[in-house]
Amino acid sequence: MLAVERRSRIEQLINENKSVMVVELAKLFDVTTETIRGDLLKLEKQGILVRTYGGATLAGGSGQDLSYKERDTVNSEVKQRIGKRAAEMIRDGETIFLDASTSAMHLARNLKTKTGLTVITNADNIVHELAECDNIKLICTGGKLAPKNMSYVGRFAEKMIRENLAANKVFFSCRGVTLSRGLMDSSEDEAQIKLAMLESSDTAIFLCDHNKLGRMGVPIIAPLSRLDAFITDVRLDDEWRVRLEQYDVNIITV
Repeated sequence: MLAVERRSRIEQLINENKSVMVVELAKLFDVTTETIRGDLLKLEKQGILVRTYGGATLAGGSGQDLSYKERDTVNSEVKQRIGKRAAEMIRDGETIFLDASTSAMHLARNLKTKTGLTVITNADNIVHELAECDNIKLICTGGKLAPKNMSYVGRFAEKMIRENLAANKVFFSCRGVTLSRGLMDSSEDEAQIKLAMLESSDTAIFLCDHNKLGRMGVPIIAPLSRLDAFITDVRLDDEWRVRLEQYDVNIITV
């Protein structure tokens, strides 16, 4: 296959799936990872995609800019694995915050056998998912509904969290994370809710599929040092591992 044909096929794949991984493309086309990285660089210069840690995403971005339903189709299988592993970190009787990310929803689906659990969330979809679980005490922050994300945000929701609620653990995701800037989102409202949850929790666990690594966002939520655990689906390189270990962040790869 000619390079131009390969890049055309990569463009087709990223339009269909919203993201691609270097290792998977190398296997698909039977070429080296260096060749694929070169292809991605050329496609990025054409404005077709944005390179990320270990792969690339569709230009214009999958993430918080898309609706909840659209985001839920991006890396769904990976988010299922992350959600299942995160659920294993929750003990019966604990109180947890869950944000309105699709990763948190996959976690919520693994909580239905827990007992004595209190779940606090600003996510309308998680409320509906757990509403019939008699063994789970469910608290919604209330607030202004953001229809695109199906989340409750705004001053009322933030005040509810900061002044009335506290949790053992918070499980959350966001638009992106970098070594230099930490955790970032694409909505001021969502960022403020996540920060309130972080500051009202004893332990912070970040749910990070590979698309979020190296991706920028505005505004900044918090530095990496605020995290206690980092659950991801790729093996982090030495620079990331050293930095997270400096902050005593537990790295969990699924």
